[in-house]
Parts: sequence; C-alpha cells; structure tokens
Amino acid sequence: MSEFRKDPLHNKWVLTVPGRGKRPNAFSYEKSEEEGKADRKNCPFCEGNESMTPPEVDSFREKGKEDEPGWLVRVFPNKYPALNEKTNIGVLKNEFPDIVEGYGFHEVIAETPSHEKDIYSMNQDELLLVLKMYRKRYKILKKKKKIKSVFIFKNHGISAGASLLHSHSQILALPLVPPFMAEETEMIKKAKSCIYCRLIEKAYEGNRVLLESRGFIVFAPYASEYPYQLLILPRIHQPFFEEEEDEQLTILADVIKDVFIRYKKLLGAIPFNYFFNTPYMEKGHWNIQIMPKLTITAGFEKGTGISINPIPPENAVMELKRF
Repeated sequence: MSEFRKDPLHNKWVLTVPGRGKRPNAFSYEKSEEEGKADRKNCPFCEGNESMTPPEVDSFREKGKEDEPGWLVRVFPNKYPALNEKTNIGVLKNEFPDIVEGYGFHEVIAETPSHEKDIYSMNQDELLLVLKMYRKRYKILKKKKKIKSVFIFKNHGISAGASLLHSHSQILALPLVPPFMAEETEMIKKAKSCIYCRLIEKAYEGNRVLLESRGFIVFAPYASEYPYQLLILPRIHQPFFEEEEDEQLTILADVIKDVFIRYKKLLGAIPFNYFFNTPYMEKGHWNIQIMPKLTITAGFEKGTGISINPIPPENAVMELKRF
C-alpha cells in the first residue's frame, strides 16, 4: 500500500509506492562502466594533464611540485565556478533585499590520478586520503572572510550531473546557509533532545539499519526520497565533520567502502550524488547523505514537490543486507 511520509528534519513529503519499481524501465540510468570514458589524453583531471586545469591550491603527493605529476589527491579552483571569490559580498543596492552577490569559493578535488579508478574500486587508504583532503579544505575555507557555510558534494555518473567521468568531488564555500541546512538547524533548536539520536532509535525500530561500526551507523531514512538512499551518521554527538580525528576517518573510509561494495553487488556501479551535511549548531551529528540516481523526476514531483520512491527504505535495506 502506498504511504505519504514526512521528513522529520525538513519540510518535505515523500510518497512511498511499493511495487512501482517493478514497472518496465523503472530504473533507467547510464551504467558507469558503459558511459564511454573520455580519452585520458584529453581528461584534465588525469595525472600528466595538470596544465589543463587552473593552478592547484592543495594536494597530497608522493613526489613532484605543484602542478606536476606525482600527486595522490589534487585540488584546484573550478574552471567554470558557480561563485566568484573576488566579488564584494553584500546586498545589491537598489534591488530586493534578498539578493546577495555570488561571492564564495568553488574548488574541485581530483580524488585519484588514475582515470579508471572510482569510489567502487578505490581501496580504504585511497578513500582515507580523499576524506583527509575534505577535512583539510573544509577547515581552510571555513575561515575565509564572510563565509557562512561549506558544502562538500560528489556527482558520479552523467545522469547524476557529472560533466567529467574522472572521479572527483567539489567543495563550495558560501556567503549564506542553504535552506536544507537552515531547516535542519531550526529543527535542532526546537528539539528537546538530540533529534539525530532519535532518528537512530527509529531506524532500529523500523528495521532500516544497514550496518554499524565502532564510530558510525548507516541506515535508510524513514522518508527516503530516492530508491536505496542511505544516511551515514556518527554514533556519538559530533556536530563538526572537520573536527574528526584520523582514527575516525579511517573507520569512515571502511564504512563508505562497505556501502559501495553493497551497491555494486546489488545494482551495479550506479550513478549517485552524495553530500556532507553539517548543520550550524553546537549539538547534533554531522552526516553524509547518499542518493542513488535511479529514477527520473517527472511532472508530479516537479509540480508538487513530493518525491515518489518505488522502493520502501525497509525493503532497500533488506536487499542491501544480502551482500
């Protein structure tokens, strides 16, 4: 039976429709392995092609100088940035008061020098380096003048919005707090106890917990917008990702590896989006939202703002637990 579910952290509804996933072409997407990977010679993110990107601002290296081969993870400004770090922040004169100039920072993190590797094939050490770079850049950008939030995200696959197939992430430093984070922050303020601990309790009660580790828990949100959507949370109160120690990042790398092994065994190397979410409060749990891109948003979703999920989260977890 179909069911409307309200997201407990945001002002969103999801319509869960069991069985709808059995429709012909219910999951229509470009498989990553078949997406026609670009020629390495023309890929700006490949080792040896450093001159094809803006000058690097950071890297972890085995050898070599900046903008030379020998890097393991490399960071540089986006060639086509959504934000302009040279713009003077402020409300535009003679305009509506809710218009703010597009000041900020927009960086690309090339996660590996290899054109063939991606999150499905990286080992724990490689994933750990990526997480350490996320943490490093987060700390640096957070301190920039008039920056109010930092947003880390990854698009994997053409249908998930990746313009280049070489494995990479992006990080934006913004002059405002995005609505998604702002809504969550308001819910934290209103709650009498930790809302994330309550989400964990409810996930256990609803059989939506996929896996647990010494430091993290992975479960499907009650109001999952997307089939096989998952949420990774620290098990203890930790509001700030950038304050995680190396030991915790090592555990997290193993958790992420486990999640994507399960995805690949069940569904193949599916396209997806993930992002790191840090509500701006001194309490709570920072988290990672993983959203597989398996369905197409159509008229109902766009017109109502209500997502349709053909795979109830309980079923999704049950299927992923088989691997």
